[in-house]
Amino acid sequence: MDQKYLKIVILFLLVFCLADIADADQSSKHSGSAASPDYTEGGHYDTDFGASFMSEWWYQNGDMRLVGEDGEKKRLAFFTVVVHQESPKAFYNADSGENFSNMVTFYGIYPYDETSSHNYALIYVPKDEIENYIGFHVPYLNFTYPEGLRRFYGSRSKGYRLDYAYDNVQMNLFFKPTVKQTIDSAIEPVKFTTYENAYGKLEGSVILDGKKYVVTQADGYFDHMIPYTIDQPTWEMEMHGWSWSELTTDRYQTIFYGVRGVDDGYDKYTYKHLTLIDKHTGKVIAEYSGDEVDIVENDWKDVSINGHYVKRPSRLDILTSDLNISINAQSIVQLDKSSQPKGQPVGFVDFMAFQPDEATIEYRGNLEHGSAFYEYLVSDWSIFTSSQQTPEGDRV
Repeated sequence: MDQKYLKIVILFLLVFCLADIADADQSSKHSGSAASPDYTEGGHYDTDFGASFMSEWWYQNGDMRLVGEDGEKKRLAFFTVVVHQESPKAFYNADSGENFSNMVTFYGIYPYDETSSHNYALIYVPKDEIENYIGFHVPYLNFTYPEGLRRFYGSRSKGYRLDYAYDNVQMNLFFKPTVKQTIDSAIEPVKFTTYENAYGKLEGSVILDGKKYVVTQADGYFDHMIPYTIDQPTWEMEMHGWSWSELTTDRYQTIFYGVRGVDDGYDKYTYKHLTLIDKHTGKVIAEYSGDEVDIVENDWKDVSINGHYVKRPSRLDILTSDLNISINAQSIVQLDKSSQPKGQPVGFVDFMAFQPDEATIEYRGNLEHGSAFYEYLVSDWSIFTSSQQTPEGDRV
């Protein structure tokens, strides 16, 4: 073979090999290589933190455009949550000497211009059987609710699949994150860490009242939150509650976490963290925390819970030096999992709202509109503690 021709062939082969190596390296950085598995994905036991009570929530939401088999177009937003909880004291049967694990699942459906709906289910599983339903200490999510109708599984690198059937709803969806993973973590007022795969695309199908719809366009969000406590029987007893929001516009996405300590009441926050993401590039544009973030909640509503009154805001404004966010709690799902009036504080009341289209992100003078999910949770301990101050100065 001509030496000049041979050199050219070798050069081309070298270029292709280097390109393959570069692609593999980028893929490894994006998804996590087999040599460094991500154990934040799967389940954890209470002993992982030396905790007296440990909880973990896997959360998926989406804002979808659907088309039916007959051509009907529909817009639908939703959230789903699957939960695993462990406690050596709270879930122990003294009579039988048996330890239990707690599993929960709930969802909310927000059809555009229609009434929202939701469902909440809870079950206790003998602890020695819990690994039949959740993958523990593994670099992927594998959660199956015991009746077999609701399953959530996958990983950040490969995507997450949600097979969820209950009541008149059946969702068969696939979510692939497309942005950098972000993290919220705090020591006070409650210990928690949240791993956020904040933005990505959803695809698949939804069956509503027996009619099948295909997803034609959808934005999604996924996270894995782990609150736990060392000194109290449950995490609800260490805080007044939290506020969380996720807002998506054409270019931007914001994630806000705020946690209220027991002494913070309804409208002050011990922990505050706001993240701004460019959903097209997948990069974090800016982060704000603590005193850099002002929270303004307005239009407070009184809600009666088992004879006790709690407050919830109908509007949220998050303000920083160059980023302003406005969200209205337009369509509400109320999850009341508090104790009875004479019971012990063991639960919470969760107001999960959705606003289509008109929520706003203003960053450095650039204003965009989009859809938003806004959660405002009040702990059961705070509901039963009459000394808590309301935003107007009254007592609950």
